[in-house]
Amino acid sequence: MMNVKTILVSKERDLSEALSLADTIHLNVVKKLILRNDYRPDRNYFLNMRLLNEVKEFLKSLNSGKTTVDSIYIYEVLHPRQVVNLVKELRINVRDKILMVLEIFANHAGSKEAKLQIEMAEITYQLPIIKEWIRKAKLGELPGFMGPGEYATETYYNHMRRRLTKIRRDLNELRVRRRREREFRISKGFPHVAISGYANAGKTTLFNSLTKLSKPTGPEMFTTISPKAALAPIDCSEVVFVDTVGFIRDLPPEVIEAFYATLEEISLSDLSVLVLDSSEPLNTIESKLRASLIILSKIGYFGKPLVVALNKVDLSNNLEDVEELVKNYMSSNYLWGWRLVRVSALRGDGLTELKKTLCELLPPKSAENVKTRAKIDFRAPL
Repeated sequence: MMNVKTILVSKERDLSEALSLADTIHLNVVKKLILRNDYRPDRNYFLNMRLLNEVKEFLKSLNSGKTTVDSIYIYEVLHPRQVVNLVKELRINVRDKILMVLEIFANHAGSKEAKLQIEMAEITYQLPIIKEWIRKAKLGELPGFMGPGEYATETYYNHMRRRLTKIRRDLNELRVRRRREREFRISKGFPHVAISGYANAGKTTLFNSLTKLSKPTGPEMFTTISPKAALAPIDCSEVVFVDTVGFIRDLPPEVIEAFYATLEEISLSDLSVLVLDSSEPLNTIESKLRASLIILSKIGYFGKPLVVALNKVDLSNNLEDVEELVKNYMSSNYLWGWRLVRVSALRGDGLTELKKTLCELLPPKSAENVKTRAKIDFRAPL
């Protein structure tokens, strides 16, 4: 039986994140190509000629043995031209950052909505690649896509476009239903607090601690890909807490579009708790904080208060330095009200202070809405 393995390419600053994603989808990495952070990709192949030849020689050296490399994962967003040219040169599967993320999403997809979102993102990603393949096939540079001839390739392309149209229609219907559910909760006077943050920061663990639920958690990235909502009391009110999909740096537009329903829960919330892993190195925390604020801006979270929750404080060796870094960065980059709290979601430390801070920042509830609450059973997750 052949032992199938893969090559991983990543910039130095992204290597730990790329390896974490690779481990989550159980890749057996036999070679790592670590690029300098200022690496300038080749326009046609992403890899420059030296790196391309290095990969070719590595693949050639394995041909005589029982080990095969069937794929190369490049932790960057590739242009369709680069994907097609690399496949032509290396004769192995070429997958980039988008497909790595989507593979993890697919492994965790449970609901119909999540599965449709993933399929839509995959098709949106694949269509430009197929179009580029068709162009090269017409020029005689390549055979039909994945083997079939030119006519079959165009037929497949048209089929994918029709399928994309249907998925968008089905997702819009699901989004309308989700919007009605959210509007119903809002009409009863329940403030909405979205728990947001970078992948693997401990958002679902915090959600469980606040709501007394037991939603799946784990060391792997993206255990949550569909929003979960549940009502829970805090000192001044009852609040709908919403657990959301984890952020990742340079999330491409097609993935943001596919998971709009999930991200929309953040943009429409009254307040967001941005969870950071305080046990990570300072440069990593700053990088993830920057990426998180960029994504919040992209999805329309404007003019609302933000609570930055420094999670895993029991594992942090330099908490004061982390606090100072976050305070300085937020003061310069977030224009609206924000607060900083320390928590350990797993141990329950700091939850009292977090709830108190939420009470201070959430908008006041109306007396009329309070009267209607007793008529509604919110004991189960929303």
